[in-house]
Amino acid sequence: MNHLGFFHHANSEWSYIDGTLVTLRFRSVKDDLLSVTVIEYNRFTDYQKRRKHEMRRFLSDFNFDYYTVSFKPDNEGCIYYFFLTDGNKTGYYGEFGFSENEFVRMGAYEIPRIQPTDIYQAPDWVSEAIFYQIYPDRFCKSNAFSEGYEPWGSPPTYWNVFGGDFQGIVNQISHLKELGINAIYLTPISLSNSSHRYDTIDYLKIDPRLGTEDDFLKLVNNLHQNGIKIVLDAVFNHSSSDFHPFKDVLKNQEKSRYKDWFLIEKFPVKVERDKTYQTFGFEPHMPKLNSLNSEVRDYLIKVGKYYIEKFDIDGWRLDVADEVDSDFWRMFRKEIKKAKPSAIIIGEVWHNSDYYLRGDQFDSVQNYQFFEVSNNYFLKKTIDLATFRDQLVHLLMMYPDPVQKALLNQLDSHDVPRILHVAKDDLNAVKLAVVFQMTFQGMPCIYYGDEVGMTGGGDPDNRRCFDWNQKNWNHDLFQFYRQIIEFRKNNQAIKYGSYEIINHPHLFMYKRCWQGECVLICINPNAYQVQIELPSQFVNSNSDAMQMVMAESFCIFSLN
Repeated sequence: MNHLGFFHHANSEWSYIDGTLVTLRFRSVKDDLLSVTVIEYNRFTDYQKRRKHEMRRFLSDFNFDYYTVSFKPDNEGCIYYFFLTDGNKTGYYGEFGFSENEFVRMGAYEIPRIQPTDIYQAPDWVSEAIFYQIYPDRFCKSNAFSEGYEPWGSPPTYWNVFGGDFQGIVNQISHLKELGINAIYLTPISLSNSSHRYDTIDYLKIDPRLGTEDDFLKLVNNLHQNGIKIVLDAVFNHSSSDFHPFKDVLKNQEKSRYKDWFLIEKFPVKVERDKTYQTFGFEPHMPKLNSLNSEVRDYLIKVGKYYIEKFDIDGWRLDVADEVDSDFWRMFRKEIKKAKPSAIIIGEVWHNSDYYLRGDQFDSVQNYQFFEVSNNYFLKKTIDLATFRDQLVHLLMMYPDPVQKALLNQLDSHDVPRILHVAKDDLNAVKLAVVFQMTFQGMPCIYYGDEVGMTGGGDPDNRRCFDWNQKNWNHDLFQFYRQIIEFRKNNQAIKYGSYEIINHPHLFMYKRCWQGECVLICINPNAYQVQIELPSQFVNSNSDAMQMVMAESFCIFSLN
């Protein structure tokens, strides 16, 4: 046995609670062990009353095998460790690593009595959610003849404004319904000078270019009446240099009552790239807020509750979330959940976010690991199938299953080039990536216009105006989106089921199962067709064991 490959870590993605069940994971060198068994017993009863739980190998990558098992522990908690065998040798694994001798509590792991507040719990509706991201200035303009804006459809720049508004979104709810989405993520709507509005002037005031408060309430109500939830963008890391407290600092300098609202490094403060204060990136017009300041905390929490209590929004996406202190996010979560228990909190974090997803900060994050591996394999085609599978295993091992099912999975957004651009206009590649997105665990999110073939490179080109002239749409692509979304909405195994990768030398294959219902997805990104033999459970009197997956295509097989 290769002891160097053994790994387990308590109270993490390797040992977590889901409802009344404990799930344990264990790692070993690939093909090293014959079996792994969990030995478990009540921490207050006789050591002799041990229970055994056989683990199953559920994932493998180039280097390792990963085992898992779920069981219901005693109400008082439990002690556990692992019994290992390779068919010749045996041993045990616990807190102090490998041992040839069996543990008697010391050296074993311990799970105390389960406390409800320690259990990660996302809103119930996440498994049903199919998101659609809207950049309001570029989605739809209700008054085509209004003055003061760039002509709709002109090339976007960093500074131009086109006049998309709330009524424009209301006017296109029928399009959203036809597409099949049931949640939208709206980039910022508060008062700002820019089109993107990530430089907030007044957090409690809606930008009048979008409409009035009544217009926004009308939008929320219309969305809810059509079964669509709405999540807003919270920009709490930084504000605009025109934010009243910062303008007061510029005016009164060290005498300003707001000087501790920002991270000022020296006086006098000037709006220049001279680092007299900390900013978002290197942008002097976006001064960083001091979330350790109690007044700033109270103000931002007030903002978060205001839009829920007054407009009944369904949650927040938190911009640059990992640059704001976690103590504030814990306070924010408590108050938001008091205001609306079903509200979702989604953080923008581009790296491993396990720290934020333990039930005390966020419900979800934008799953940029999903974005990365999907883009590299399906769209850019810079990695091969084996590498893609290994990276996907890494992604699947990054979080507990309940967290995986709540992550926001995007193929593109306002921060990155559009999928059609990345794929160099290869529609088949785009479709295969979307199939993967819509049949994977988590909440898929479509960037506005992708469904009709919008393209665009990096910012600002990825923020073009939506072309509502249907003569210019890719209708085949739109119908494809509709069909795969409808498939997801009507399939319990896709929304709630387990995820199992099936190794194949040429195809990317995986299985989703839920309460006797199973779906097998076979994706062939190759320029040649591949014949496969279906697993026996998917073969019946109406189907053959041998099936053909055409080049640059996919097949889905269901077992009900």
